[in-house]
Amino acid sequence: MTRLLTLGCSWVRGVGADYDANHPQDEKTYHRHCQNDGTWKYAFRTLLSQKYGLRNVNLSAAGSSNHAQSRKLREYLHKNSLEDTIVLWGVTSIYRMEMWFNNIDAHWCFQPTQKNNSKICGPKWCGPKQFFWHHFDEANENRTLSADISHWQRYFSHLGVPQIWFDTLNVNKYVGRLYNKFDTLPYPCNQDLLSQLAYKNGWSADNDKYHHSNWEADCDRIHHLAKAKVVNPWSYHPTRQGHEQIAEMLDPYLKNILDNHRPKLNPYTIKWNDVHD
Repeated sequence: MTRLLTLGCSWVRGVGADYDANHPQDEKTYHRHCQNDGTWKYAFRTLLSQKYGLRNVNLSAAGSSNHAQSRKLREYLHKNSLEDTIVLWGVTSIYRMEMWFNNIDAHWCFQPTQKNNSKICGPKWCGPKQFFWHHFDEANENRTLSADISHWQRYFSHLGVPQIWFDTLNVNKYVGRLYNKFDTLPYPCNQDLLSQLAYKNGWSADNDKYHHSNWEADCDRIHHLAKAKVVNPWSYHPTRQGHEQIAEMLDPYLKNILDNHRPKLNPYTIKWNDVHD
């Protein structure tokens, strides 16, 4: 294995990963360079890749939706094989929607459930969010996500490609039904990465008012993590210390693959168009 292919949202990409909680910055300084290229060297995907001498091929992006990540992977597979590749996928919120806009000839992600929020998650010319929340349905999005995960897991398995899956934020109250599709994380609490970090840093599930956490909401759990210096106090993305903890949690799964994986005979000559689900 020589490559680690990573997919997900800003938590996987490593937005703000260079924020050192032991040497705090002010909010203005943080936002000025939280997405500079230099921040990625502290992201957990980079830490894991460097530890095992893997080349990190990153498709994750800030604000990305699950739809967008599937699209990016399909585009990647049109030009690349998965030879000697391990896939690490952090599933993100279903409350994000990607659409194509002709006026900019590009895709753009929105958060359609923020119907009472005047903030536009994208260019103002994209129009009112009312369109999105009139066409958004939680149960349907969850069914779509479940089908997409199953599809990709079967696809990777068919090619003999090792894979690590985790739920990043657990912002969906239905997502518990998907847990059998994810790798089991180490702590005896909700299996999303946010809850795992909270538990690792002294949070008790008995204290949580929510059956599911909302990373972007006023959630006690995320404030606990901010006080523990695991996420920053403004955008609630993992700090340098937080990424070190995430890397520590995911390390055994990656090590197990590298120690034990034996690829099938010549599976990687197959490209996306050669496999039909």
